[in-house]
Amino acid sequence: MATAGAIGDVFRLANESEGLADGSAYRLSVLSETGGLVTSSSGISIWTQGIERNKLGDFHALFVACKDAATALESNDRLLSWIARQGSIASFDIQQGANLVVVCKDPRHSTVPIFLFDDAPTTTRTNSATPTDLALAQIERDLNSEVARKIADMLQTTYVESDRLDLDDASITTTTEKIRESARWIKENYSNPISVAKAAECAAMSKRNYQRRFKCEFGMTPLEYLLRTRFEVVRAMLRNTDLPVDKIARRCGMGDGNRLGRLFKERYGMSPTQFRAQQRLEVAERCLAIDD
Repeated sequence: MATAGAIGDVFRLANESEGLADGSAYRLSVLSETGGLVTSSSGISIWTQGIERNKLGDFHALFVACKDAATALESNDRLLSWIARQGSIASFDIQQGANLVVVCKDPRHSTVPIFLFDDAPTTTRTNSATPTDLALAQIERDLNSEVARKIADMLQTTYVESDRLDLDDASITTTTEKIRESARWIKENYSNPISVAKAAECAAMSKRNYQRRFKCEFGMTPLEYLLRTRFEVVRAMLRNTDLPVDKIARRCGMGDGNRLGRLFKERYGMSPTQFRAQQRLEVAERCLAIDD
């Protein structure tokens, strides 16, 4: 119970400190081999989901409590067979002695790390990595080291960046390239109906992971990036063309003129027609100044 609570605290603080929305926020599920009530050594019972009722690809990461993480894989045939039986799994490899990296066939779930840790008091734990360490390492990979360090400070624990588990440096580079390519795709297709789910699919990532990675790369959500791109084109068309607002809205994927007018005023404090008039007045004043 204590270790599960420690892991939960890390991801709860990540949600709160980063203001992650529902689509990108971390959610915690508690699983067991058979499901149902599980009673801890302190006599507290909690309800768990059966592992067999779930697919590994539905999760972003798994944390497995063991009596001895160093030897858990040798005796935990049920976990390994559950992984192997899933048709969505392409392969899995053991890394750093007692941890797994599972590669899924579905490109939206490229890798799923499974962390095994000793479910014992810190003073008797043989594995140097605590559950909090493992959760912070995952936060660093998803967001960045600054966020992980900030959460460690909140928990009053030590976090050393160089001690994190290194799943695959190449995959991080590939993910960055995918995110940047998806941003280019958004700019090229701004006039079409675009959803975050579609952008994530084009990047071959899950929607939740895509939103986290995109915000880390560009400092804004994919939706805000799309809106900024559309408004840049809208403003250029208002300045340089005589097209009606309704037609500009349709060409820029903003629906109709009424919707564009409402969103434009929320963002710039004026209507599209007022913006156009202001821009033309400024141009006329500059021309007069040059003539004088």
